[in-house]
Amino acid sequence: MNYHIITLGCPKNSVDSEGMGGILRARGHRAAEAAEADVIIVNTCSFIAAARDETLGVLREVAAAKRSGQRLIAAGCMAESHPDIVRAVPGVDAIIGTREWTRIDELVGGAAAVAAPALMIDLTAAPAAQREAPGDPASLVVPGAYADWRTTPIQRQARGPSAYVKISDGCNLRCAFCTIPSFKGDMRSKALGAIVAEARELVAQGVREIVLVAQHLTDYGRDLRVDDGLARLLDALCAALPADVWLRLMYAYPHGITPRLIETMARHPQVCHYLDMPLQHAHPAMLRRMRRPPDSERTLATIRALRHAMPDIAIRSTFIVGFPGETREEFDALLAFLREAELDRVGVFRYSPEPGTAAATLPDPVAPRIVERRWHEVMQVQQAISRQRTRRMLGRTLRVLIEGNGTADDGRPIALGRSYRDAPEVDGQVFVWGAPPVGTWCAVRVVRTSDYDVWAEPLVGADDGAEVLPPPTHA
Repeated sequence: MNYHIITLGCPKNSVDSEGMGGILRARGHRAAEAAEADVIIVNTCSFIAAARDETLGVLREVAAAKRSGQRLIAAGCMAESHPDIVRAVPGVDAIIGTREWTRIDELVGGAAAVAAPALMIDLTAAPAAQREAPGDPASLVVPGAYADWRTTPIQRQARGPSAYVKISDGCNLRCAFCTIPSFKGDMRSKALGAIVAEARELVAQGVREIVLVAQHLTDYGRDLRVDDGLARLLDALCAALPADVWLRLMYAYPHGITPRLIETMARHPQVCHYLDMPLQHAHPAMLRRMRRPPDSERTLATIRALRHAMPDIAIRSTFIVGFPGETREEFDALLAFLREAELDRVGVFRYSPEPGTAAATLPDPVAPRIVERRWHEVMQVQQAISRQRTRRMLGRTLRVLIEGNGTADDGRPIALGRSYRDAPEVDGQVFVWGAPPVGTWCAVRVVRTSDYDVWAEPLVGADDGAEVLPPPTHA
């Protein structure tokens, strides 16, 4: 049977989609374009209202284009968080949630599944009448058994020189604005040995960068009763993988960044001097309302420790503006924090109330026009900071992972790649004059910078293992 998977949302969803594809291939099914597929699987996103709107739009579009006999399965986050809404989309034949996707072959592979287009997998073990409403703080441990994504044998399939590896799923935190624990449940870590084996399998297929992802990366191993689990995992991965493979860390909760983790990152050449550290805000009162640690001084101390150990480290973060009750004083504290922290890259969300979250019940909503104005203001402040941070790379030598080739406006060949400073999809790019092959390393010298991107010339005869030389200093 032919299948086609459409992935919406974050890199963790991409890993799950690849996992579903691996299970289906192991059962003898074949990946195909949507027009030739017998079943189309949409791995949905439920992060915020806009993501749910996009999910419903995609489901309706795919359903409208279905040919006779073709089936549509909605999988993943929205299928679990809002099953009734997803079921109600005309043309959706089945749903399967975040904790059950390893059973995808039950929907696709058997004659019974084909003969029963209304088949639904129950998303919880408890009857509906016994389930507590999302948003009730007591309800945020999802009922039912957690899916065995951690132990189900799945063959990874490289799709480029970079690949995501999910080391845990779910989250033990209860941030006031976040719905994820209500449908993902508490954090569950994948065994260290299984992660190493998955990474080795990808590298054997030509992957040159492993991006470790989780909802809460720095909490890895807590449920396994492992102290400093992420540092131990990095040690194991660096011992098992070739010296020229990058390891990149995404979604690291700041208070989980321990001295041992910093030392481990600095000690291993394979670990990119890069950290994605979502912070959300900087004013203590605002952080308390968000149910986040209200200690920005501790966060600044962590940033200083990271830069002391790795002077060239690139730090990315995300923030929310317009959270209920945000005053001008609190917003100014965020701007002051950004100016002091001098983060390399920042993403900013406009707050939107999510039904079922504690934040949705808070008083004093911020007027939309003020939210929009603050979003533009914070982006302008950060743009200038990012420009200065990127300018520091001018004249320096970088090792670049080549991801594409093309032609410049003047007809010259130009390649597209990323340095250690650039995570896939969310950060800047390195434009390299010439045509180095995709999937290879290229040593380059930076000749031009913009706010987020750099342009570079290849260094003929240079060691492609070169990184930033000399290391920048932090003013």
